[in-house]
Amino acid sequence: MVLFHSFILVVVGLAFEARIAGSCKGATICCRRGSEAAIAMARALDDPDCHGVISFGIAGGLDHKLPTGSHLVASHVITAKGALPTHPVWSQQLLKSSPRALHAPILGIDHVVIDPEEKRELFANTGAAAVDTESHITAMMANERGLPFTCLRIIADPAHRKVPKAAMSGLREDGRAYPAGVIRALLRRPHETPALLAIARDTWRARRVLTAAMDLAGDHVGLPPPSTAGRAPAPQKIAAARIGSTGQPAG
Repeated sequence: MVLFHSFILVVVGLAFEARIAGSCKGATICCRRGSEAAIAMARALDDPDCHGVISFGIAGGLDHKLPTGSHLVASHVITAKGALPTHPVWSQQLLKSSPRALHAPILGIDHVVIDPEEKRELFANTGAAAVDTESHITAMMANERGLPFTCLRIIADPAHRKVPKAAMSGLREDGRAYPAGVIRALLRRPHETPALLAIARDTWRARRVLTAAMDLAGDHVGLPPPSTAGRAPAPQKIAAARIGSTGQPAG
């Protein structure tokens, strides 16, 4: 029997990602940053009507071969405690939905990676194609509960690009943009203006790809209904994976 009242939890870190995910039928959105994210996720994941969770949004590139707009579906998510595979049926469904999607490992760590040198180190140590700040927490919490999990990410800033510090001043804790923070940061560091414009352009491109990816995924973000997906019988074993010295354990 298909449970139509069930939902997929879509975990995002930015308000525009939440708006994109909100177009999907059967999705409940968790948009938080920092310690509040884990609390909100736990509440949603413990709801008996939750039958899967996806980490969704943009990411920083680690593989220099991948340009802005690269569409990734994680083969596994690398955490400080090891690597967790994504749900194979769900991930394959997302890959089939878009001819541009690539199957690749994604790294999750607790801080935003802004420096190309750190990106090179992380890529050398893990082999991950991209990095974000939500996927590791999402993967581990889903695994603890035996819930199907996957991860869909679009590269916004490629591996070679340094993210200007002014960009980090433009986000609130709830993921909403904070333009005043960017303006104040640019007044202190006006030399970052060209880099900030480049990041804005690439983020806009990534948003368009992310929107298309959600449209292609379909209802419930492409996860088969509970009658065929269901909760996993037991938590998956965490495989060994190396994290560079800059990686931080999940809280």
